[in-house]
Amino acid sequence: MTNLNLIATSHKILLPITLIILIFSLTSHAAVHPPIGKSTQKRHPSSQAENSLPITNQAPNVPRRAHPYPELEAMQKKSQSLWTRAFAAGESLVRGHPKNKSKRDKKLGPGPGYAASLKAAKRKAKAEKRAQRQKRQTNLASTATASGSAAAATATGSANSSAPVWILDDVYDGQNFFEYFAFYNYADPTNGLVQYVTADEAFGSGLAYVQKDNRIIMKADNTTVLSNGQPRKSVRIETTKAYTGGLFILDMERGPYGCGVWPAFWTTNANWPTNGEIDIYEGVHLSTNNQMTWHTSPGCNLKAPAGFTGYVNSTDCNALINNNEGCAVTDQSYSSSGATLKNIGGGVFAMKWDTTGISVWFFPRAVIPDDIRNFTPDPTLWGQPQAHLSPDNCDIVSHFQAHKIIFNITFCGDWAGMTYLTSGCPGTCNEQIMNPANINEAIWVINSLRTYTNSDLQAGVLNAGTSWRSGKNLLWGVVASLFVTLFGGGWVL
Repeated sequence: MTNLNLIATSHKILLPITLIILIFSLTSHAAVHPPIGKSTQKRHPSSQAENSLPITNQAPNVPRRAHPYPELEAMQKKSQSLWTRAFAAGESLVRGHPKNKSKRDKKLGPGPGYAASLKAAKRKAKAEKRAQRQKRQTNLASTATASGSAAAATATGSANSSAPVWILDDVYDGQNFFEYFAFYNYADPTNGLVQYVTADEAFGSGLAYVQKDNRIIMKADNTTVLSNGQPRKSVRIETTKAYTGGLFILDMERGPYGCGVWPAFWTTNANWPTNGEIDIYEGVHLSTNNQMTWHTSPGCNLKAPAGFTGYVNSTDCNALINNNEGCAVTDQSYSSSGATLKNIGGGVFAMKWDTTGISVWFFPRAVIPDDIRNFTPDPTLWGQPQAHLSPDNCDIVSHFQAHKIIFNITFCGDWAGMTYLTSGCPGTCNEQIMNPANINEAIWVINSLRTYTNSDLQAGVLNAGTSWRSGKNLLWGVVASLFVTLFGGGWVL
């Protein structure tokens, strides 16, 4: 066998091996970081028969996530297609395959005409690639300038200075609202005087339903007279999908309140308190001021003051001390909870969770920002939040992971029970819960819940222990491919 034959044989063997290694490494990278714009979720079905409330454990359907720069995405796809065709043409030349030859080349065979045609095609591909790169750099520079100007214009009074593009992720509303929640019917972890019911019982007894106008109702039993110490039936639901970061916007008309009543709209993980808890809307008794609280494992503290408007109640977020007080902030607005919230028609509660920290805003119905109404939220335009947990004193990544969204109504228990004597309510907490007439205001009326994400969160910047793995797999794949290509010929020979 001649040297030329040996070289040809070695390359025929090495080329498939190199391609397999590259494909494997790139696949490992994609498995950890799916491309922007791809989602395994689908948007909720837009319509069903009225009053139809099917219950499943499927994750919410969401729309395809749009690329934040559509023009850039189109150029990327065109570039990838161009180089794919060039690679195929080059491989066909090596193997002498006639599939990609021109009509003239088919007559001439793999001679000078074909080689010249391929060379011209490669020159054209390089020229187009350069033009695309220059255009992309120009677009990115323009975008960066515009974003910087917008951020500078709105930075005053804002706890965060970055301006990511928030993309709609999930929508929970209308007749399908409960389809993407699971009903929790176990013992109350906060020791409340409550019996959480199943989905069947909740729908059958009218504790959970969707009105014909698409308002979502969740309430406690307000018809049964109880004996002293007997728990009252109520609801607690949680999303079947977990979130690590995002922008969460709840539009509600009213929340539950009343003596001995303890409602909450919050997020947490089963591995509590290691993976954290975020209380977005919470209160007890007849309070008209919302309380926002973080509960974590040791090592997380609230930085105060830190660019927010609420009153600081406590700064150590450690749930294992101080009777699980957490780090709490009370909204100054006397219409952010209870009867006054109901009287103004409710409003919007928004929570942003990203690398800049965790912030909570409240907007009364009359002053909801236009960008929220138009489903194009931009927190940089909202001013200071009511509460903000800064990453300066708390590692957000290590203390908050994979949260489910929860609504519940409980009674008495660790907070409402302990504070009842100073609440101004009559009798005892247990006695108050016995009378169903005292429970008439323990009701949620919700219009919608929307979640948003951005390119940073899609890339996994908040996912503990995953971002480095994809880079490691890709690096080793490229190194192995280059090593085989450069030195493999000697091994085969």
